[in-house]
Amino acid sequence: FGSSLLRAPPAAAFLPRHCPRSPSSTMTSILEGQDPKAVQSLVSDLKMLAAYETAADWREKKAMDSAFSALSWDDAAVKAALPEYIASSGAERAKVDYAFNAMVPRPPADIDGKQAAMHTWIKARLFSYNKAFPFQFNPYGK
Repeated sequence: FGSSLLRAPPAAAFLPRHCPRSPSSTMTSILEGQDPKAVQSLVSDLKMLAAYETAADWREKKAMDSAFSALSWDDAAVKAALPEYIASSGAERAKVDYAFNAMVPRPPADIDGKQAAMHTWIKARLFSYNKAFPFQFNPYGK
């Protein structure tokens, strides 16, 4: 009784009835059977960035090191996207930088290489997301 109430319906249940459900046209079919944890990973990295910046404000070296170490440095998708992000330019990089700056409006401190590395890592994560599922936003739209 109790556990069945906590089970979520399949994502396809939330699609409108008129929406085509062919394997090539729905994100549900792409993600079915997978648990990419994209949102969890991004939020976790952003939390560690905030923890690092807060610790830096208080000059807490151990807390800074702990937050830096807790970033998702072992994520293979981000490792693969990092050189691509660094080499990118133009519209794709602009989309990623726009998304990042919306979430992290403060630039890294000039003297803090670790903070800059964290920013670049999170941008590479966003670049990998944009590559898989292109961002669609218009900064000039209402």
